[in-house]
Amino acid sequence: MASSTLLTSLLKSTQVGRITKHPIVLLASSGRRIHVTQETKDVAGKASETAQDAAEKAKQTAEDVLVSTKEAAQKAKDTVLNRAEVSKEYVKENAEKVKKSMNSKE
Repeated sequence: MASSTLLTSLLKSTQVGRITKHPIVLLASSGRRIHVTQETKDVAGKASETAQDAAEKAKQTAEDVLVSTKEAAQKAKDTVLNRAEVSKEYVKENAEKVKKSMNSKE
């Protein structure tokens, strides 16, 4: 009983205690707010973890795309160089044929 009277007088002495007629109800309401605040923190923490996971997945995907792009570019370069080499050999072979053909017509 003494603690209830002390609590009531403490609440009445605060600004919040002066606003409400039922300081005990306010205390219960305050306790609920603390609970809601904890729930909010929990949800925020989970959202933060989810965002970090999503960011990590996005980073990994970007790294995978970079590696794939580099590999594709290297394959394209190798293909172009290979075709250039084949073309070079083809031109040499045909140039010899053309020279022989021109020399034989003379």
